[in-house]
Amino acid sequence: MANAPSRLKSRLFIVEKDNRPVFFFDFDGTLTRIEETPDKVRFRPVARFVVEELSGNYTVGVISGRALPEIKKLVGIRGIFYSGNHGVEIEGPGLRFVEPNSARSVKFIDSLVPRLRRKLKPYGTLIQHKKYSIAVHYRTVEARLVRRLLDDLEAITLAPVRAGKIRLQLGKKVVEIKAPVEWDKGRAVEKILQKAGKHGRVFFFGDDMTDEYGFRKVNELGGVSVFVGDLERETAAKYMIESPAALVGELAEFLFEDD
Repeated sequence: MANAPSRLKSRLFIVEKDNRPVFFFDFDGTLTRIEETPDKVRFRPVARFVVEELSGNYTVGVISGRALPEIKKLVGIRGIFYSGNHGVEIEGPGLRFVEPNSARSVKFIDSLVPRLRRKLKPYGTLIQHKKYSIAVHYRTVEARLVRRLLDDLEAITLAPVRAGKIRLQLGKKVVEIKAPVEWDKGRAVEKILQKAGKHGRVFFFGDDMTDEYGFRKVNELGGVSVFVGDLERETAAKYMIESPAALVGELAEFLFEDD
């Protein structure tokens, strides 16, 4: 793979200790391992402890595809920035934001949910209605049925996509149905940094296609972009680490090892 990312080491963090670095994390597949269905994911106590300790001294943001109330409940750490729906909604110290054009699409997105559930029910598909978007998960669908499922999903969404009412975005065994707006995790990084004020190097950790926007943004800012997991595709990330557990270990070393 051309321009393969380098292996991440905690020493990269340590040199930034006194420079007010900012840390952004995706959640599923980054701070936690991916499970068969999203409702089975748990934020392990050790990982929560490490991120909470990190937030005691540095600005921390969790930018997830999940809805904002859900990601706040799953992470459960006070005093950090949270962003849901891939950056569309943000809350944190002194900040409450919803991307306005996404908010205008809520009614139409609502209208798609009953049809999707009715049409895709035979496949056993998990459909998450997240107010500003819909996630169609097919990790549990039999491999032989995935192509047919995606064809049926296309039949439902093709006309509104062509009409500019919605946009589709692919992830790991999931299709996201979103508002047709130019907003993403990279834009959420920008929004949070504006509120955070003066800061040092920016770190962004992610594992999915939607995290590429965050990688590219922090690269533009001269920051550190880190892919988490088995790398099976090209990525804009400059560094990589093999798993969420390994990432938590490196963060712990950064926090607790003497310089």
